[in-house]
Amino acid sequence: MGDWVLNRDESDDPRRHMRDDEDSNGGYGGRRPGGWPGGGGGRRGGYGGESDSERQKMHELLSPPTNITLSMTGAEVDLKDDHDRKRAFMTDRRKLQKSKDDNYQEIAAKWEGSRLVTDEKNPRGGKMSRTFELSPDGRQLYETLNLKLGRNNYETSTRYVYDIPAPTEK
Repeated sequence: MGDWVLNRDESDDPRRHMRDDEDSNGGYGGRRPGGWPGGGGGRRGGYGGESDSERQKMHELLSPPTNITLSMTGAEVDLKDDHDRKRAFMTDRRKLQKSKDDNYQEIAAKWEGSRLVTDEKNPRGGKMSRTFELSPDGRQLYETLNLKLGRNNYETSTRYVYDIPAPTEK
């Protein structure tokens, strides 16, 4: 638990990672450019039928915060970030409260040994999970984001690495 700062050098670039995954899956999740048979016309780029809200939430998901703070109270693990968002990971199977505030979310999670694992839906409705675990020496925190996207449910995995912040001089 405690404060962590994103290590961009050791973290995956989620946008490049997503493009690589799309390319290795036949491009566009198996669809042709343009989204229509024959590859012409259709909607603007991206995923057909995706709302601005879904696009914004996907962008937030793939834009990791620079600073996070983890704390634990009973069966709840809280993650606060520098975007003023709080994620409350509930590990006791309680009924989750539906938040009207995008900056607060309750998320079902469980402990698998020393790893905290979530079970969520991504902004496009597909399955998603996050795994938080410490490096063997305890000096880094790994967040692994697993997403299933598109009609073909292709899987992509992105890893963010966080370091313990350097002590500030007074």
